[in-house]
Amino acid sequence: MDLKFHSHHWRRTFLLALMLAAFIFLFHAMVLLEAARLLNVTHSWLIDRYGQLNAGRVLIPFCFVILFVTHVLEAFAWAVFIWRRDLIKTLGEAIYYTTTSITSLGYGDVVQPPPWRMLGPLIAINGVLMFGCSTAFLFLVLQKVWMHF
Repeated sequence: MDLKFHSHHWRRTFLLALMLAAFIFLFHAMVLLEAARLLNVTHSWLIDRYGQLNAGRVLIPFCFVILFVTHVLEAFAWAVFIWRRDLIKTLGEAIYYTTTSITSLGYGDVVQPPPWRMLGPLIAINGVLMFGCSTAFLFLVLQKVWMHF
């Protein structure tokens, strides 16, 4: 009976993890699209009032802050998921585990027992995709700012 519950718990946890990954993809896409919209509006406004150079000096750090906060929130969402599923005992350790996983740093000093070990690579795949999207976004922002110099 215990094996059956364990199997059900295992499947449910992985299904919820996949749903969380999908939610994080959508959240990240929405943040990038909204930031792009805001940048289009504010870039022209800043150029008109402060000039091109100063507009870039404001927009680039703003993008870094927005993306940093977004990635921290995404790592925290994974940490809460891991912690609430009782896969790691403390929230602090769950934050540490998810941030090393989401950045694909993966020290390996905090690991999950089988079959939960597959969550680490799932979190890493999610993180690599999100960091890749953020990098592409920052490249576009820098390109837009540099085009006007």
